[in-house]
Amino acid sequence: MNNSKLKMKNWNKIIRKFLIIFTIIFNLTFYIFNCLYSATISIQRIGCVDMNRIMDEYPDAKKIKDELSANLNTRKENIKNFQSQIVATELEIKQMEEQLQTYNEEQKKTKENAKVTALAEGSDVSSSTETVVLVDTGTVTQISSPTFTTADIETKKVALGKQKIDLEKYIAVTKQEEKDINNKAKKNIMGKIYDAIKEVSSEEGLTVLVDSCNLIYGEDAQDITEKVLKKLK
Repeated sequence: MNNSKLKMKNWNKIIRKFLIIFTIIFNLTFYIFNCLYSATISIQRIGCVDMNRIMDEYPDAKKIKDELSANLNTRKENIKNFQSQIVATELEIKQMEEQLQTYNEEQKKTKENAKVTALAEGSDVSSSTETVVLVDTGTVTQISSPTFTTADIETKKVALGKQKIDLEKYIAVTKQEEKDINNKAKKNIMGKIYDAIKEVSSEEGLTVLVDSCNLIYGEDAQDITEKVLKKLK
């Protein structure tokens, strides 16, 4: 019985020693790792650059933006003119249809009145495709027909449909051209900007560089925006 208790005490002592040694080793390892990590961070030099400002102030970027804006404004003006022409054609067609409808209604009414008058007073009724003439006891009523026909209206509708299709194509081409120009300009601009950033970063000994727009906190981060702009000018 005493031997069992003695063995248990010895076993507990061994476990305690093991836990103490393990704790010491763990803390020492964590301390060493933390020191190495801090040393690594301290060696790295972090910089930041304001890409939005560079894009706004870089002369070549501004020049390309102005050229794109001028081209875009011209195309927008053309689109606006095309839309005005379409609206004008639609209005013209509507007026022609209304005029033709009014003429047909008046022509029908006049013929009916002429027949009634002829039957009542014994007058003659004459008509043609150009005018409707009512002849009675010395009174003549004449209604002039429009200078266009239903076929003319249909022709204008076909032309209007083509105008709309052409406008849609022009808008689509404009959007694609604008996209292509922007991509090409961006590629050329960004290539020059990144070369300048790389050169300044190397001169300043920076190992990590971030866009200041995406930087939440960076007390020790060196801002190289001004130097990059000077390099680009």
